[in-house]
Amino acid sequence: MSDNKFYATKEDWENYPMPEKTDSFIIKRNFKKEEIDNLKSGHIPREMEDKWFSYFEDNKLYIHRSWTGICIYIVEFNFKSNFISKFITNKHRVIVNRDENQYACTDIDEDIEQLNYLLNLWG
Repeated sequence: MSDNKFYATKEDWENYPMPEKTDSFIIKRNFKKEEIDNLKSGHIPREMEDKWFSYFEDNKLYIHRSWTGICIYIVEFNFKSNFISKFITNKHRVIVNRDENQYACTDIDEDIEQLNYLLNLWG
């Protein structure tokens, strides 16, 4: 059986690497296998109002602003399966852009809220 699902790649959208100036935090989330599969597909914007592009590579989800290509988040997934609950659980490290010329937010709580919104949307 072939997998007909489309997977976004780094080459699918103009994007730039994470700058040197960063911060990091940990999110603890439970993901169903289907949610991880959806996140691995990435996200390519379909209209101007869609402000995000993402792709998955080497157990990391790279999240960029679609208009500028600036990398805002890198989620480093630490997969640990819980076969009883069928969830993938663990603490996942997030690297966040802190270059004030690229990204104005400096509040980790706001970043956590924004990131969880995107993970819920795409998962």
